Amino acid sequence: MNEKDNNVKELNFAQKYLFGVGDLAFGWMTNIETYYYTFFLTNVAQFPLALVTIISTIGSLVDAALCWVYGIILNKMKPMKWGRYRSALIVFPWTVPLLYMLMFRAFNNGVTGAILIVLGCISSHILWNFPYCANMAMINVAAKNADQRNTLSAVRGMWTYIGRCLYAYVGPGVLTFFTAKIGLENAYGATAFAFAALMAVGYFTHFVMFKGYEETGAEEMARLAQEKKKAEGKKVGIMQALASNPQILGVLGSYLFYMMNSFCYSAFAVYYANYIALNPGFITTYLFISNLAAVAGSIVSKRVANKLSTKSTYQLAMVVIAAMYALAYVFRFTPNMVIVFTSIAGFFTAFVTIMVIPMLANCAIYSEYKTGVNVTGTVMGFLNIPIKVAILGRSFLITTVLAITGFDASIAVEAATDSVKNGIAMGFTLIPAILIVVGLVIVTVGYRIKDQDIAQYTAEIRARK
Repeated sequence: MNEKDNNVKELNFAQKYLFGVGDLAFGWMTNIETYYYTFFLTNVAQFPLALVTIISTIGSLVDAALCWVYGIILNKMKPMKWGRYRSALIVFPWTVPLLYMLMFRAFNNGVTGAILIVLGCISSHILWNFPYCANMAMINVAAKNADQRNTLSAVRGMWTYIGRCLYAYVGPGVLTFFTAKIGLENAYGATAFAFAALMAVGYFTHFVMFKGYEETGAEEMARLAQEKKKAEGKKVGIMQALASNPQILGVLGSYLFYMMNSFCYSAFAVYYANYIALNPGFITTYLFISNLAAVAGSIVSKRVANKLSTKSTYQLAMVVIAAMYALAYVFRFTPNMVIVFTSIAGFFTAFVTIMVIPMLANCAIYSEYKTGVNVTGTVMGFLNIPIKVAILGRSFLITTVLAITGFDASIAVEAATDSVKNGIAMGFTLIPAILIVVGLVIVTVGYRIKDQDIAQYTAEIRARK
């Protein structure tokens, strides 16, 4: 499956082995919100529960409503000094730490304090989404063939999963350190600031390693001026370019069900640990082993993709994951076996999260090939959509399953009925397996771009330029 082109610039050492350190730091930064935001609002800032709900809902809704626009803005705005996407890796991240810290600063527990926190939430999320989209777009900018795209996506995935393994110790450790030094009230803000600053440093390393792989702003403006003259009045907009390639929806639709699966089993893992394993420590073991398996999967994924194809590797992973979760349901009352099967699934989970990026990159290349419009930033930015939609649907899915089983939090875990236990087991294993199967069907039917054709499309795009 390797595409050979003597004119293709080789990836450098840093890109092959260090691309993704910014994503590791980005994950640590966002995990502060994932794990501690609600606790901070209720227990530290001591907002009334109704106000906590309003604060959280406003931030989530605005974040979800805007998730699709960042890539479009990057595509339509005038390119900055260091390039259209590379510039975003250095301009935006440094603005995030102070705003993110504002999310965890309780000036008071009334409306004024709530407004400031919401403003910090919305502004910090807006500003970190631009470099997040640009970071993924750089994969398509720097990589000129399938092998390079798979390499960059795989090493990014490896660092992401390494970050997830380490965070279980780093996150609480940093919070404990700041609590001892400056007190609980200030510790959460300081931790958020520290990890946001680390994110900025991480994306700066990406900025450095991609030097020379993207046109500067001046070079792109000159090229666009020439292309405008050649177009002779024919103009195709970004939305028209996207509409010309409905296969983008095939990738995003499939990934939506994958993310729903991910959020579902992650949420039910806690319930499984307490109600079936009867061991709260199960969750730590489960998360560490499954993420460690994903690190190994991220290393192997590129080799598999080079032997098969991007789509075939994605499909293979979906099949194995669904099968492993189905087996985990069969052995649902044997926690050690459940860890074995879910860890095998975790190994192949890396394949899915890594292959979805080159698949979207292929969609961007195909759209540009058909229309002449570069939609890389827009397409890569769309990866935000299934994640945000899955987050919005997560609570409904989880509470519905628990309600159907007759779950009652006031009943001791040892006294839970078989119906409750079986429902929790289904939420942890069988329902995620079904969601994965739906995602597999969508990508099989909805995405038909072949890796071997991308080389031809890329060559023709380069010739036009």
